[in-house]
Amino acid sequence: MDHNRWKRGERGPFQGIMEQMDAFFNESAKNFNALIKRPLNVRTRETEANVIVEAELPGFKRDQIQLEIFGNQLRITAEDHSYTDNDTYNRKAEKTITLPFAISEKETKARLNNGILQVIIPKNNSSRKFIDIHDTTDS
Repeated sequence: MDHNRWKRGERGPFQGIMEQMDAFFNESAKNFNALIKRPLNVRTRETEANVIVEAELPGFKRDQIQLEIFGNQLRITAEDHSYTDNDTYNRKAEKTITLPFAISEKETKARLNNGILQVIIPKNNSSRKFIDIHDTTDS
């Protein structure tokens, strides 16, 4: 049997299959980024009047960041879809912060500076209602 049947540069019977497998795995690896949500590096601190949330978002632009308030939760989502001649690059990061009070959309402020998103949430916002408790034990 002739083991040197395939000369250099000629395609063997499995060459096409191997090329297809390589192309499949290379394409899958490119798209794998789109399936993964990376956690954000977020710091939360409290002052007397506010809760301040700072998220590190290096490389993200303002139009790639979304802030969503629902009840007492703030969701920060950052998503980037970049396209080059041969590749598509996707990255997504998301974090939800839960506070012990409802978050006011009107009074909450946010700004992006050098890749750091800062969200300032007032603790005593006008949408919160408190009920006075009358003590009738001493009457």
